[in-house]
Amino acid sequence: MKYIAIVCLAFCLCAARVADAQDVNVSAEVKLVDGPNDIALDGVTVRVIKGYVGTLTAHSYETYTSYVMPEKQGGTWLQIPLEDSNGTTTELRTVESADSTVQAVSMYRSNGKLYAVVAAKTGDKFPDLYLKPAPVMFKVYRFNGSLDVARFKLERTISSKSEWMDAGDALNKAYFSK
Repeated sequence: MKYIAIVCLAFCLCAARVADAQDVNVSAEVKLVDGPNDIALDGVTVRVIKGYVGTLTAHSYETYTSYVMPEKQGGTWLQIPLEDSNGTTTELRTVESADSTVQAVSMYRSNGKLYAVVAAKTGDKFPDLYLKPAPVMFKVYRFNGSLDVARFKLERTISSKSEWMDAGDALNKAYFSK
């Protein structure tokens, strides 16, 4: 009987993991390093600048600012803000504490398009948000490719089926499939 219970538990845990996984293969992820990251798309290059903001608390964070690069030296860098129902913001950023990453950021390419994903723990309030596992909300933004009004537009929002201590783990283990 114990054997059957263990098998059932293992099956449930595997099912929960699979239920979290999206159809985005981990190989599509763009590994962003500190500093400039050039991402070639059809006819344009997007430069994502990843930076670090240190604080005197345990809440330092990373920022990600994106630009469409000019075709020739000295041209205008076209910033790519994020746009959703809450308005427009000029950068993506993580939210971190000494105990967990509350909000994580990643980018990936699929079918010639560039996507940004923001994974954020939801539900709990401070300090529980930092100290306890919670569901994670994935907001997926797609670069619209426009050279007139460049934007990352909110395409979809997905909730995790499992609770996660760290939003970065949810992004790496649940959003991206192996």
